[in-house]
Amino acid sequence: MVNLKQLHDYVKENYEAGNYKEAEKAYKKWRDTNDYTYNAAKTTVKKSSLSDYQMGYEQAKKDYAESHSFKDFPKKGVNLVNRVTQNKAIEIERYIDGYNDAKAKILRAKK
Repeated sequence: MVNLKQLHDYVKENYEAGNYKEAEKAYKKWRDTNDYTYNAAKTTVKKSSLSDYQMGYEQAKKDYAESHSFKDFPKKGVNLVNRVTQNKAIEIERYIDGYNDAKAKILRAKK
């Protein structure tokens, strides 16, 4: 606890002496030129018009086209999460359903 008090006193003393003014100016200049706020990130995200199921379906087709392989998703785990959280992860479940349906269709056509 003594170390925290010493640190607090050190920072307070330097702040009151104005030793952080240059750092504050540099930070404000950096912040004004680099906007990493939530709102800036939110506006750059493009909302997909595809349903969660369709996004999964399309991703499976893309995965197969690129590498002739598929990902394995924890379907049972997501089902459990949905039961426990009253379908808070339903979008993930639908995505996995679409992915697995496309995977099954591609594998059937391959035979």
